[in-house]
Amino acid sequence: MNRNFSQSITVDCSDPAELIAMLERWDLEQAMSDIMGYMGTRLLADREKIGRYMIVADFGVIDPDVSAADEAMRNNARPETKAWAERLLEAIDSEPEYHHYDELYRTDR
Repeated sequence: MNRNFSQSITVDCSDPAELIAMLERWDLEQAMSDIMGYMGTRLLADREKIGRYMIVADFGVIDPDVSAADEAMRNNARPETKAWAERLLEAIDSEPEYHHYDELYRTDR
């Protein structure tokens, strides 16, 4: 069974407005291109640690022969994604922490 996939990036950042602007630009650029499987992003603020944020990028299954996780890894290899990751490093205060998740259950199904 193919499952949706999420990648989280946890960062420390003193200017969350810059993160929001970067994500808004990314979503606008992706809306005008053919990014297979990309469903969108969320930015979450940590309530216990001020200045810590988690970016969650969600990917879905488009082609049953290609997993959403594989689509995400293909997306990570794109020059546009690499350039965005470099800009992210300039905007944050520490090294990002990446985690990868397969979706097992979602309420809205």
